[in-house]
Formats: sequence, structure tokens, C-alpha cells
Amino acid sequence: MNFFIKKCLLESEETDCIVLAIFESCEFSESLNYLNKCSNNYIASLVKLGDINGKIGETLLLYNVPNIISKRILLVGCGKKNKLNISRFKKLIKNSIKVLKKYSIKHIIYSFSELIINVNNNIYWIIRLILLSIEDSCYNIFKENSIKKNNFNIHDVVLNVLIKSDLYYAKISLQHALAISSGIQSAKNLSNLPPNICTPLYLSGEVKKLCKKYKRNISVEVIDIEQMKKLGMNAYVAVGNGSKNKPFMSIVRYSQEDSNVNKKTIALVGKGVTFDSGGISIKPALNMHYMKYDMCGAAAVYGILTMVAKLQLPLTIIGILSGCENMPSGQSFRPGDVITTMSGKTVEVLNTDAEGRLVLCDSLTYLERFSPDIVIDIATLTGACVTALGESISGLFTNDPELEKQLYFAAEQTNDKVWSLPLASEYQKDLISNIADLSNSGKSHAGAITAACFLANFTKKYKWAHLDIAGTAWKSSRTEGATGRPVELLCQFLLNQLDNYSFSQINK
Repeated sequence: MNFFIKKCLLESEETDCIVLAIFESCEFSESLNYLNKCSNNYIASLVKLGDINGKIGETLLLYNVPNIISKRILLVGCGKKNKLNISRFKKLIKNSIKVLKKYSIKHIIYSFSELIINVNNNIYWIIRLILLSIEDSCYNIFKENSIKKNNFNIHDVVLNVLIKSDLYYAKISLQHALAISSGIQSAKNLSNLPPNICTPLYLSGEVKKLCKKYKRNISVEVIDIEQMKKLGMNAYVAVGNGSKNKPFMSIVRYSQEDSNVNKKTIALVGKGVTFDSGGISIKPALNMHYMKYDMCGAAAVYGILTMVAKLQLPLTIIGILSGCENMPSGQSFRPGDVITTMSGKTVEVLNTDAEGRLVLCDSLTYLERFSPDIVIDIATLTGACVTALGESISGLFTNDPELEKQLYFAAEQTNDKVWSLPLASEYQKDLISNIADLSNSGKSHAGAITAACFLANFTKKYKWAHLDIAGTAWKSSRTEGATGRPVELLCQFLLNQLDNYSFSQINK
């Protein structure tokens, strides 16, 4: 699919369909009003028949409009004028795609640049939201399966910009959106792979491919189980020891020549449990197949690094993909074991299904050698977070109020919602062990919080945030799968670190 920015002469464009906005009470957008005049009010006469009222997401497809070369015009309801927000805008774009999927549409023009969605730099967000919404709507989990292959095949999408002075930011937006979309698609593709293919070793191989593609900016080190043992990463080793697919931790270093623009070192850590059976504390059989998605945090880190490398952002980033597999065997760790972590703290294992925090605690300790300014870990960590926040909002925990503020802002910009939960000291008492410094599982209540509090014990040397994406990383449907969250949120967070950096300095 190809995307283009253009200032179109709409009535003369040879295309399969022009998509235009109509507001409630049948108020026309600027583009629609222009084409209506070109058609000698033919469009208005059809709208008067009452088949569309302009409510959010309504659609009406028109054919053979007089004096318009385009084969079709699709009207999309946008609700009340000047009341659009990001969520509603995404909805109306996806509704338009549902209509276009019914037909052999290959060339489309979206003329939405005059819409207002109440954000700064409106044209930038209009273009970006259209592209990302189209890409998301066209993503097909079955694309390698010829039986269920999606026949909807758009070749070209032109994003019409009415005002010439808006073209610069529109082109920057297109550049950013393509890179972010590539990151989201990469994360989804990795996450949706079956666990017999996407093993910890496979994850490390994909990271090496990324390094090969961007060798000027990315270097990779892969640590295997023997190296982990030498480093004292006994918690990480314990989780992966029961599987024939041994753990591999991939450390990605990204830097760019102009990284002195922003001298912070930002670290991203992704939980990469490529299959989580629960170990000895085995999970119920029902829906266990979804546990292939327990590596969505690592996939998100991979996707974010893909975006950063494509845009050549002037940042210094450390990415860790903590690949592991949690399986029961004679070599598995057990409830009752006491493990000495890389930090020196000891942990009593009460539940082998609370494995993600054991993998992450050693990964977070390992990070200290890079002296990061900011660390964000992303993990499908607890079912308790799904109970608390459902499947629409990710849990956010942090030891730094400013970092919390920045992540909330990026979440608001992208509509990838988060909600802060506390790290109060009262919850630490639930992790008390009589025979070790900590236990790896708290009481039955506040499970997402006690899991985050466990990790907080290993993050005292830097600003840290934890995103629990257990409810948002995938959808429990055979036709949907991984969502790619929170790739866009964290991509935006990184772009926001460059507020004082000229857009023109980013490679085109």
C-alpha cells in the first residue's frame, strides 16, 4: 500500500473513490461543498433523500456524480462540527474502510485535511491518524493463510491537503506515521507467531536482522543461559531452565550521530516469555494457547526500535528483549525454592506462574551498567491488571511523577490509554518472606500492584515506569490477535523527547 501527500484538484482526479466528510444536520465539509458545486448540487440532492444524516460513522456511497471524474464518492459522517476527538476520528476512518472492503477499490483519495480534532498541529494528526487507522483496519492476521486471505487490496491512498502551507507538516506526519505503522506491524507479526516458531532463540535472531539492516546505528549482544549464570541472573535462569528452548536475552544499543541533541539514555525492557505454561504451578488448559502472547512486551520493544531506526531519531536507546519460555519438567524451578537474584536479593518462589517478574528483575538489574536516565518496562505481567482495568486501558506504575506526566501526555495524544496504580509502601508487606528478602507472589488481592512493587525493589537507581499490558496486548479472538499496543504510545513518548529538535533535521 502506497501513501501520498498531494494538493488535489478533486473533480479532475482519476481514482476509484474520494472519501469526504459530512457533519450532523447534513452540513458539508469544505471539500464536499466544493465537489457539490462542481456537480451542480447533485450531491446535495441525494443527501436530501435522508440516507445519511452526518452522525459519527454513517456512510453513503455515490456513483457517477456529474462533472466528477472519480468513479465513486464516499460520504462519511463526522458528527457535530468541531467536536471530533481522536477516538471518534479513528472510528469514522475504520467505518469507511469497512465500506471500501466490499468493493474492488485500489485507488483512494481522503480529503479530510480541513477537519478539526482539537489537537495541536491539526494537519499533522489528521494525516497520521488516517494512515494508522487504514493500516490497522487492513492488517490481516491470516495473511499467510491462502484460505482466509483478505482480498481487499488497496494500491494507493492519496491524502489531500487543501492548504499549500500545510504540506510541510503533512509530509512530516506521513513520514512519522509510516515509521510508527511499521513498528506496530512488526510487533503484531512477532506476537502472532505460534510459539513453536517464535522461541527465545528466534526472538534473538530477529533482533540480529534489525542490527544488520541498521548496522550504522544498532549493535546487538545476545546473552545465553551460560552467560546468565556467570552474571548471577539466577531468577531469569530459573524460569527458563525447565524448557528445551533455553532463554536468550537480547541487548540492543541504538544511537545516532546527532544524539547529543538529547543526551538522555532511555532504556526499554520487554517481557519476552514466548510461551507461559505456568510451570509447575500450571495454568488451566482453557485458553492456554493465548499464552503465546506473553512475549508482547518484547515484541513492542522490537517495534519501537524499528520506528526509531527508520526515522534515525537523535536518541540513545537501550532495548532489552527478555526472551524465555516457562515450561514444566524435571529441571523446572518449584514453589518453595529460594533464588538469589543478580542484585543479591533473595526471592522465595511461591508460584512459578509469577515468572515474568523474575525474568524482569534480573533484566532491570543488568540495565544498571548503562546508567540509564529513564527505564520503561513493558510486560503482560498480571491477570489481576485485566481484572482491575479491563481490556482497554494499560496499567501504569512509576517512581517518578514527571515520567508519569510524560507518559500520560503521550497516551492522551495517541488514545492508547493508561491508568496509574499506586506503589505505596503498604503493599510491600504482602511480599514479605520468612526465609528470603522477598516472595515472588503477594496475597490474592491487588495482584497487579504487588507485582509492580516487586519490580520496584530492583529499580531504585533510575527513573522507572512499568506498563502492565496484560489486558491490552491482544484480543481474545481468532480473527484479531495482537493489538501492537503500546508501540504507538511509546513511539510518541520518544518523539516528545525531541520537542526542541527541528523536524527538518530528521532524515526523509
